[in-house]
Amino acid sequence: VDEELVKLLGAAWKAASRDEEGYARLQEVGQIAGNRSSFDVRNYGFKRLSDLVRTVDNFELKRRDNQLYVKRLR
Repeated sequence: VDEELVKLLGAAWKAASRDEEGYARLQEVGQIAGNRSSFDVRNYGFKRLSDLVRTVDNFELKRRDNQLYVKRLR
């Protein structure tokens, strides 16, 4: 996975509002990433951000209240 992508997603996750467990809404993280660069999941061969994030080791996805949340792992 592209190191720049990991940095971009990490920065977007950090800027998003996170809950007490460190999870942020995936939609918000994607929005922030898109605002900061010409980020588009299709450039990485994916249709959905969730599919892309699943391939990145540093992040964990969790579904809650019918929404996807993402957490950065160390």
